[in-house]
Amino acid sequence: MSVEAPEKPVVAAKSKAKASESAVPVVEISEAEIDALADRVTEAREHNLALSAEDYDLLLSALLMMANMHERLSHNDLTIHKLRKLMGIVRSSEKLKDLLAEQSATGDDASAAATEDNKSGAADAKKGSGNRGRKNKKASRKNKPKAPPMKPRVTHHPMTGMCKGDTCPGCHLGKVYKHTPGQFLRIVGHAPLSAEQHVSERLRCNGCGEVFAATLPAEVRADGPPDQQYGYSARSVMAIYKYFAGNPFYRQQTVQGLLGGHLSASTIFDQCEQVANALNPIFKAMILLAADAPLMHLDDTTHRILRQGPVIKSRGGKKRVRTGVYTSAVLALVDELRLVLFQTSVGHAGEWVEELLGTRAAEAPAPTLMSDALSANHVTDITFTKALCNSHARRGFAELALQQPLAARIALKHYEHIWINDSHCHEKGFDAQQRQRHHHKHSLPHLVELQQWCTEELDSKRVEENSNLGKAMRYYLRHFAGLCAFCHVPGAPVDNNEIERLIKIIVRHRKSSLFYQTPAGAAIGDVITSILATCHENGVNAFEYLNAVQRNQEAVRRAPQEWLPWNYPRDP
Repeated sequence: MSVEAPEKPVVAAKSKAKASESAVPVVEISEAEIDALADRVTEAREHNLALSAEDYDLLLSALLMMANMHERLSHNDLTIHKLRKLMGIVRSSEKLKDLLAEQSATGDDASAAATEDNKSGAADAKKGSGNRGRKNKKASRKNKPKAPPMKPRVTHHPMTGMCKGDTCPGCHLGKVYKHTPGQFLRIVGHAPLSAEQHVSERLRCNGCGEVFAATLPAEVRADGPPDQQYGYSARSVMAIYKYFAGNPFYRQQTVQGLLGGHLSASTIFDQCEQVANALNPIFKAMILLAADAPLMHLDDTTHRILRQGPVIKSRGGKKRVRTGVYTSAVLALVDELRLVLFQTSVGHAGEWVEELLGTRAAEAPAPTLMSDALSANHVTDITFTKALCNSHARRGFAELALQQPLAARIALKHYEHIWINDSHCHEKGFDAQQRQRHHHKHSLPHLVELQQWCTEELDSKRVEENSNLGKAMRYYLRHFAGLCAFCHVPGAPVDNNEIERLIKIIVRHRKSSLFYQTPAGAAIGDVITSILATCHENGVNAFEYLNAVQRNQEAVRRAPQEWLPWNYPRDP
């Protein structure tokens, strides 16, 4: 058995969101330890004794766990399978082989016959399905450039005490000559930040009083003017550690102290603000470029800004007082470029995308927007092609693998062919039109068959509409057109996993830092995180890029479109 061990007494969560936020480490307790605890409680009650602090912690943990379970059980969406995952009894997995492992192998006959219909060779991709997840992940990011290998700093070590033509000190007969240099590669470690003190010799004329100073090395001048204490490289490291690696300011201060130097958290924030000021023109240029993208992935996740007050916003002709803070994420695909944008504010992803599309060129065709089926992630009053995430629809059936194994197997087997076909398209290098035609021929029949099955089950009353299986079926039927978009629209993706992956950068930062203090701090984080994520997606060295932008801030302000991560002028 396992119970949650609280660090301090807390009140039971009042909602699913609060319950998830108050999650604490889990302590494993054996059956013998439970029996011993029960004996100690019984003895303390009989003899009016006090328990130890450890026993009180265990009892409080058990009480909080029961309260949390009671709260979750009050929601109709909690299945036995979900409960087993929340309690850590089963491993959380959505793979077909894990969900339906207990089913007999004979149940694959219908699936094998259906796969045979795919004459293009997609059925062959089913072989070696254990690697399908990795193949799909590689295929979905096949256009993402790879980062170059670590570039070593080459140091030459000349011979001392011996030169070409000298007598051999070993045999004293021959003469030495130049030979192939010996070399090896060594990876060394450094503290993230270190201090350098530069002392320049100066001469002063005793006649006119003019002072002449030694010229600093080029690498020192490139890292900032002499009156700037924190170099561009130091600022870049602070920003990357905070907004991409998820290390809060105070943690950076602590780590730097362990490595032999003091650097306050407030100073790190000040330096990150300088980086954001330099990157802000580029961030605005990226927004304008993303507005004309033919395809956008969008999603959002909750966040928190301590000093963010209520905001009156109007949507759909209605004005409402809004208080919910979200970080909206957009992945815009423009040709081979991948632009990642974040915004933390009061509002959902759909509202922000409406603002982005407000600057879209009038002659540009309607964009394709990929998202989940939440209405908050959809735009209004703007023409667009809706593409919905099939991973979300599939998950509704996958969560019922133990509760309704036969029904779940039918749906999951149909969905299995969708991703097999998509992997086949990527492996064959199909363009957008070829991929759409392939899916229309081989994937759409599976989706239509699944639609017919759901309709028959609900119409015949064999499945109750308000049951968990009925809700999964109604979700699929209600959003069928958007789920089939990849079969009709060239370039439309099958799922929204790309933005789900990128939004983990925000989730990682939120779990480490918990909140932003002010809206200005959130804006700084959005600018830096967007630039770093875009560099990562396009295979750009973010450290060198941030240094170059800071070094050329005036040129960046004059023409930010010339300083985007993939086309900025490199130093010779």
